[in-house]
Amino acid sequence: MRNTVIIAFLFSIAAALTPGFYPAQLQGADWPIYKGNIYFTGNNDEIIVKNNNLKWLFQADDQVFNPVVSDGRVYFVDRSATVYCIDEEYGKLIWKVRMQDISRQFKALSRAAGKVKYPLIKGDTLFLTDPIAIYAFNKRTGKVLWARTAMREEQTGRQGLSGYKPLPMVDGIYSDPVISGEIILYGTRNMFLSRDINNGHLQWDNELIKSFSGFPTFYDDLIFAQSMDYSSGRYTVHCLDVKTGKQVWSRDLPKPFAIIPPVVYKQKVYIPCTMSMYCLDIRDGRTIWMKDYGDYITSNPSFTDRAILFAIGNSDVAVIDPETGNINERIVVSPRSGPLFVTVRDQIYIARNQAKTVNGKDMTYGLLQASNFVSKEAIWEYTTPFPGAVSQPVASGGIMFLPAGNYLYALGTEYYTKIVDGGSGFATLTDDKNKKKDDVAPPQRIYDKKDQDKIESLRDLTVNVRDKTGKNITATVEIKKRDKGRIVHHSKETVRGSGDIKVPGGDNIELVITAPGFVPKKAIVSNQDKEKVIELDELQQDRPVVVDNILFEVDRAYLKKESLDILDKLITLLKENKNLDVEVQGHTDSTGDSDYNQKLSERRADSVVEYMIKNGISPERVDSTGFGEKKPIAPNNTEEGRSRNRRTEFFFKRVKKAAP
Repeated sequence: MRNTVIIAFLFSIAAALTPGFYPAQLQGADWPIYKGNIYFTGNNDEIIVKNNNLKWLFQADDQVFNPVVSDGRVYFVDRSATVYCIDEEYGKLIWKVRMQDISRQFKALSRAAGKVKYPLIKGDTLFLTDPIAIYAFNKRTGKVLWARTAMREEQTGRQGLSGYKPLPMVDGIYSDPVISGEIILYGTRNMFLSRDINNGHLQWDNELIKSFSGFPTFYDDLIFAQSMDYSSGRYTVHCLDVKTGKQVWSRDLPKPFAIIPPVVYKQKVYIPCTMSMYCLDIRDGRTIWMKDYGDYITSNPSFTDRAILFAIGNSDVAVIDPETGNINERIVVSPRSGPLFVTVRDQIYIARNQAKTVNGKDMTYGLLQASNFVSKEAIWEYTTPFPGAVSQPVASGGIMFLPAGNYLYALGTEYYTKIVDGGSGFATLTDDKNKKKDDVAPPQRIYDKKDQDKIESLRDLTVNVRDKTGKNITATVEIKKRDKGRIVHHSKETVRGSGDIKVPGGDNIELVITAPGFVPKKAIVSNQDKEKVIELDELQQDRPVVVDNILFEVDRAYLKKESLDILDKLITLLKENKNLDVEVQGHTDSTGDSDYNQKLSERRADSVVEYMIKNGISPERVDSTGFGEKKPIAPNNTEEGRSRNRRTEFFFKRVKKAAP
């Protein structure tokens, strides 16, 4: 490790560094990398955005960039380096922090230039970097927990008539950060390094890597970083051990016009290099295939629904076969429009700029277009009502968050809340110099308050939890009620075999039941139910377990929101049982064409697996297969039988029984 002093500044109360200060990791989504996950899809939950209905818009102080979504809040930065936290449901400001107020004391130590990077989230901590330092915030309050500058480099400065003296300077952060496990990794011009996310302490550094742009990619315990030595013109891809920083392999490639991060899928590393895509073996970096596409690759590659996608020529989006590199589809967007995209299965949402002339002035507006890249069906589009260039959008919970100009738009609601916050949310363009903007009345604001939700009074429900032999089990029961897709009641109770719990009135009340050593289960309660018997399956090796209430859109492989809570419990089960692998098996009934049913079952199993991978499960631990209509567990001549046959099973491997 380099024997120089690290210039490090720590902002926090003393408790910030004491053991136990940081809360346990939350149930909500982390956002450890650009576009959210190792596949760079811009979406972590596999929920499609069904329409272009405007839910709310938020006006910031300056141009908006890089929104991320976690635990019911949206975080983003603007061009003036202000960080915002707003409510995901209502679009109301919770807190904002000016980064310049924190970083100004570092600037005398650095000559690096650039803007604030995209936010990252791990558990309850929000991480941001500018060219000088990394900052950790409490994502709930905006309070700074710690800040660390980049690495020290020696400079010299004139010292009167006596000559020169050494000056401490900070090497700039050029490679944007990612989070893998409990460390955050980034690159300076002269090295690549990692820090502990809990306190910012240096873990290791590697002086082989000289970073100038882009960001590293992680896959399990491997990190893929790119080094560009402009003095020699040498461009190298390095595969490092994430725990030690030691090199596993390296590979020289032709000098690219821009450094673009790779995506990793099924033991293969897909890395763009000018007009070509290299597919490398993850084990040793050897070339599996290389394709020249005849134009510049202008975005990082993204994996979804058995395809790799990337922007080409800064104009279109190419959809290629991961096995061969051949182009399956080419989505024509617009010449030099700089398309940015989000993918959910086979749906793609492309944001781009479009020129308009308003009152004789040339203006830039945002356009978001949704389509299916397999069927080539156009689904919907949205044009921003106010001028401003777009940046990378993200999707969460069936809502698209589109930054364009000074505004963040939330699109896709199936009900209308019509919320505007953060300013007037109103713009007018006029050539009349005597007419002020304030002369035009802004649109009426209508706030959909949480206390307007009407929930029936709670009632008692007797719950019996037991195993397949009838033995009582102590279990945790989570109770949820939804209204128009929103959770309006959420509580948790413990049942020791049998007991009464409080549930809201009405139908479709959801119970999610978990117990150590057993597979989680989800049950639905109606208003007529007075008692519910729950049988849990014990974790056993090499035996499929049906997991009920993993729901999909009709005749599609798109997950429904109601499926995510039971999937989250299964993810927790896998995280707590590191020696446990699983195969997800999809099944259909016999309605329709058998070949179609086979493909549908495969893609539904894929959807479940990719949700688990995006939310922190290693791709090496999960696999998917589809059986179509081949393995029914009930007759297909009744609706009840067909419903049972449409199922998702989990086939666990190498299970270690939980200790009593």
